[in-house]
Amino acid sequence: MRDCVVSITDVDIRLAPGPWPMPQALRASVPERWAAMRAANPHLWEGRILSVAGVEVDEQAVLRGTALEDAYSAFLTWREAGFPDIGLRNLFGSALILTSDGFLLLGKMGGHTANAGRVYPPGGSLEPRDVQSNGAVDVFGSIALEITEETGLTIDEARLGQRVAIFDGPRISVGQALHFAEDRHTLVARIRRTLDAQEHRELDDVVPVRTVADAEAAGEVPPYVRLLLDALSSGRLVL
Repeated sequence: MRDCVVSITDVDIRLAPGPWPMPQALRASVPERWAAMRAANPHLWEGRILSVAGVEVDEQAVLRGTALEDAYSAFLTWREAGFPDIGLRNLFGSALILTSDGFLLLGKMGGHTANAGRVYPPGGSLEPRDVQSNGAVDVFGSIALEITEETGLTIDEARLGQRVAIFDGPRISVGQALHFAEDRHTLVARIRRTLDAQEHRELDDVVPVRTVADAEAAGEVPPYVRLLLDALSSGRLVL
């Protein structure tokens, strides 16, 4: 599917056994590349994450696919290589925090993270903790966990809005719109208080935006965020 923003009703992703089907040369380069990345940034986290194969949106607007698990070091090596096609896409959840005065809140990633300086909605990679006992991957549960961990907000405070899938080359961001009753000043102040109290914060700051230009003023904007903001600011998407 070409780069675009698609409205969805749900997600049905199931975990399958086995590692990612990385080419032998790329797999063999993981230890050396990971050692170099860790030398440059000792705070990098090594764990297990999921990527997804066979992604499609069916006639009921349900996004379906099969997840495979591998090491975060493998993911960063794949990313540094320019995301060569290995039959997988980096699918992750995004909390689309909407204020009562019409702004979308984006987080600016901290300097110790693998995405330092980038500006995008709170969220994160899918992990083994997001897999339910029946093998289903709970993407929206992941979003609920990430928004609280990163900002202190909870989805229970918000009115749930539109769900979207943003297709951006090797990436797919599954977004859940969350409409909060507070305006941007109140929500930003709340989140900044939470960030100031965190010992190991992922976000340097949070910024309210309406357009791509607003986001660019704060930091590096990934392509999927540009797609989302273009769709919102043009009126082609209502969350």
